Amino acid sequence: MDVVVTLLISVLIILLLIRFEITLAVFAGALFLAITSAPESILATFSSISTWRIVAIVVFAFSIGYSMEVVGMLKRITESVHSISGRMSVALIPMLIGLLPMPGGALVSAVMIKDLVERFEIRPEKAVFINYWFRHVWVTFWPLYPNIVIAMGILSTDYSEIARSTYPILVASLVSGVLLMGVRSSRIEGRRDSRGLAYMYPVLLIVLFTALTGDLLAALIASFLSIILFNRAFSKVPEIFRKTVDFKIIVLVIGVMLYKNAIEMSNASSAFYSDVLSLSNPYVAAFSLSFLIAFATGIELSYTSVALPLLTSFTGTGDVINSHLFIIFLGGITGVMLSPMHLCLVLTAQYFKARLYGVYRYLIPAALMTVLISLPFLRVL
Repeated sequence: MDVVVTLLISVLIILLLIRFEITLAVFAGALFLAITSAPESILATFSSISTWRIVAIVVFAFSIGYSMEVVGMLKRITESVHSISGRMSVALIPMLIGLLPMPGGALVSAVMIKDLVERFEIRPEKAVFINYWFRHVWVTFWPLYPNIVIAMGILSTDYSEIARSTYPILVASLVSGVLLMGVRSSRIEGRRDSRGLAYMYPVLLIVLFTALTGDLLAALIASFLSIILFNRAFSKVPEIFRKTVDFKIIVLVIGVMLYKNAIEMSNASSAFYSDVLSLSNPYVAAFSLSFLIAFATGIELSYTSVALPLLTSFTGTGDVINSHLFIIFLGGITGVMLSPMHLCLVLTAQYFKARLYGVYRYLIPAALMTVLISLPFLRVL
């Protein structure tokens, strides 16, 4: 069977099953492609150190966020941010929580800003937008997010190459969010207390350790251990790992790596690029594919798990990553943020008792502004 036909069937399998469970969908599609086109990729995936390294990175990334919540560090950070920044804390708190990927993270930040939303008399729909948007501004850039980690694995590159291509999306998202939020000064009551910001040390440790050693996994382990040691939270370690070692995420990562290896070993990416993307403008085709997959699923991992492996001939790999990666991430994050399937959006709207169509009055302009602000950066990437 022609490798492109096999590849398209695997994509169809993923799209048909993804509405039920993304883990099942990706693993089934990857396994079909591997068996029919590159059986040797199965052993290569399970025996690869890089596969299990990515699994460990994802587990520790989630563990850091959850452990900071369990020991009360996030609450202290929130109190300090509010005492310093007043009204802007409604956006800054979700941003800070966004540095720490964790299951249900948007709901965590929503709970933290609820009293502030009421104090500053922010309408429910706008509160949902602020919390949801600023919680996700880091998704295309910050190295703790699983979609970044998976992209590193698929492209066989380091974090700096990913960040160099995607930082414009972060900048554009921040600008769009601030413009639509509207910045109004507010009198800050009580004493300003910045001591709680010291509890951001795990994040700073990750940044410094990664910058010095280039080893993200070692940085995450060091950061996690610092939280446990400084807070004497040894008894909480089993609870933390019970919450963050998610079997579905582990299987998803293995499925993505199997998909990537099967595509590489069968040369499916090159064939797909020449047979399909060449039929239209490659930028439009890559953006559209990434957007549609992300919009259909509402999951950040979807466009790096499904679209990116198909487009490695477009982006390059290893040390030759080009600006095309930016297009895939831009299409993906736009689709995810606008998707009514995005659990963070639905849960936050329910929490604030907001009308979803009212939230889209902010989301759609913010997404369009992000795309328009980002695109000129292609000239300098």
